[in-house]
Amino acid sequence: METPTGQLKINGWQELTREYPDREVIAAILGICQFGARIGFEMVQAGPKIYPNLQSALMDKDLVTQDITAELTKKRIKQYRSISSLPVHFTASPIGLTDKSDGTKRRIHHLSHPTSAPGSINYGIPEHYGALVYSTIHEAVQAIQEFGRDCVLVKRDFQSAFRHIPVSPMDSPLLGFQWGNSY
Repeated sequence: METPTGQLKINGWQELTREYPDREVIAAILGICQFGARIGFEMVQAGPKIYPNLQSALMDKDLVTQDITAELTKKRIKQYRSISSLPVHFTASPIGLTDKSDGTKRRIHHLSHPTSAPGSINYGIPEHYGALVYSTIHEAVQAIQEFGRDCVLVKRDFQSAFRHIPVSPMDSPLLGFQWGNSY
């Protein structure tokens, strides 16, 4: 079985969560480490789809190439060298660049393209899979009250957080893109 591409290492998570009380959450995290996260795509595709990249990516090709090379080095993405080697459900959604608040640019992946038709990856993911809920300060206060003064709360802010999460090999071809002659 193909292993997922990503940065979460199961041994480290097992050690870090050894005493975490909610074992169902830990089982889910360890499952994602081992098998990758499913993205919830529920449509059937007849063959690979390749969409052109956004103009913003073409205006700064060196920056996009550097970013993709860094992701390959970190083993966050898998590379296919020819269109004939693509899985049948491969989708190359457009990539582009957008401005960040610090004046730099970041690569974006337009998973809602095409916007006018039901062919996009995001269109094929039911809305109930897309809900992300963060803990509130009220919940943190409740946890402190419940576990007492010796409890420890941890907050982490990962750069490019979603790029650390391994995607299931069954779904990773849906998150594809094309750059140069590679996919």
